[in-house]
Amino acid sequence: MAVTPEQKRIFLTSFRDSLQKLGLDVVHPFAAQSFNATEIGQQNPMHTFNQTSTLSFVIGNNKTFWETFLAQYYPSKFETEGEKKDPMDYYCERLIPGVTLQALKDAGLYSDKEGEEVTTAFSVAFSHWKANVPPAGTPPPGSKPTGFVPPPTKTLPIQRVAHAAGLAHLNRLAYLSIHPIFGPWFAMRSIVMVDLPYDTLDNEILLVKDGGVQAGTFSTDSKPLEFNPGFRDLSPEQIEERNAVQEATKNALLAKGWDARDWKEWVAFRQSLTIDRPDWQQWRYSDNQMRYHYRKDSELLAECALKFQQEQQQQ
Repeated sequence: MAVTPEQKRIFLTSFRDSLQKLGLDVVHPFAAQSFNATEIGQQNPMHTFNQTSTLSFVIGNNKTFWETFLAQYYPSKFETEGEKKDPMDYYCERLIPGVTLQALKDAGLYSDKEGEEVTTAFSVAFSHWKANVPPAGTPPPGSKPTGFVPPPTKTLPIQRVAHAAGLAHLNRLAYLSIHPIFGPWFAMRSIVMVDLPYDTLDNEILLVKDGGVQAGTFSTDSKPLEFNPGFRDLSPEQIEERNAVQEATKNALLAKGWDARDWKEWVAFRQSLTIDRPDWQQWRYSDNQMRYHYRKDSELLAECALKFQQEQQQQ
């Protein structure tokens, strides 16, 4: 079915608003074909649903996700091993497909009413390599058709996708994605592909503006960021010096090998990428959020959640 501009607007705003409530403030639209045109994309393409420019999104979060997640974290209610093993990944895997379907429903692009059935194909892939199969948010067997299409069989390299999509610059030396506003202080959770046409007007609808909704995208055209925004104010000579220091630090860390007990050293390396962008400091993760990010310490997460929930109850 042909989508109207109003249906598109409703879908985009419903999608963004629902994701923001989940703590997922990064909602970046782009055309799947921008990744598929790359060398790695040709080998492992995203779904296009036969569109010439397929509406897709990279979904992620900045530091604000931490408190939103803590507020709903109750490990005593976990029923599956997936929830216990990595509750953040499971949280995203469980909820993002449903949010996508609901936004399509809000826009009149999905209906399961008898005699009025409408479906719009969509697919959700996740950044974590060990996603549940099928993903936790997959409609159960025997349910009414939803348009859900399984993601590509090979995990999409989300950092490469985000680079091609213009969300963040992939610092290949550090192998960290650098966002023009958040720097290295953000995380990417999933890639959503929808059987709708992409247009730069989608960016305008989802553009984060002063005084507006603080979720969406900061890009007006989703063109790749070929230049590292961390080096925005540096001369070529200074950039060369920074790269040399970063490479030496990275090589020393890799030679030492990964040990979760050394998480502070990895944080320091990440922090070093922001040395010339003090404006990024406001987006730095809290110490506890950082510690969990690197160590995946379930006891720490439970302690932080309990403390946060108690503080909220006292307000």
